[in-house]
Amino acid sequence: MRAVVMLAVLAGVGAYSLGRRAALGAAVAIPASAFAEDGTLGELRKYTALAPLGSSSARIGPPKRTGLALDEVARILAHDVAFGEHGEGGYVISGDLTPEIFEDDCTFRDPTNEVSSLAKYTRALQILFDPIASRVMLLAPPVVDSSARTITARVRSAGVLQLPWRPQVPPYTSEIVWQIDSDGLVASQSQVWSITALGALKETFTPGFGARASAAAASSW
Repeated sequence: MRAVVMLAVLAGVGAYSLGRRAALGAAVAIPASAFAEDGTLGELRKYTALAPLGSSSARIGPPKRTGLALDEVARILAHDVAFGEHGEGGYVISGDLTPEIFEDDCTFRDPTNEVSSLAKYTRALQILFDPIASRVMLLAPPVVDSSARTITARVRSAGVLQLPWRPQVPPYTSEIVWQIDSDGLVASQSQVWSITALGALKETFTPGFGARASAAAASSW
């Protein structure tokens, strides 16, 4: 008998997760064969793509800060990952990053999703996580590889999603690699998680409900 993974998704929620979640649409049955052998979603990515969140080519923020040294880019990224550009929380759960150090068509990639749009990435995160019940911790200073023009960091994240059933995201770690282009801007961001893509999707549909989810997220940190 052919195994399937049932993903119940709620029409009208208004956003898919970029990075960890799927939302919107009707209930669908997805063949288990859609998952890649390496544990990523493989063909399943087409079910978890971002919903329309504005133009992919939209420019956001002040003019780009080109020509920055890698160490300076790493310093800005470290601050934004830990606190957010404006103190709204780590940007991987708040979207509060410094847009002028990213290309507008920067590619953001993780085990469940890939999108080449800074505007869509930040918008998705702004409406996905509960900023009060979610948090990010930078586990160590970013490591700069000058020859490869990459910056790498490890972070720990947890939180509650702003969906009607308030699913809780238990603490997990991820490695983030930023590729810096010749202009000194972030051209791509790739994440590897300590949980599987399927595990992340299952968490999306596990009810947490209100204050209990927020309290659980806080106590499990």
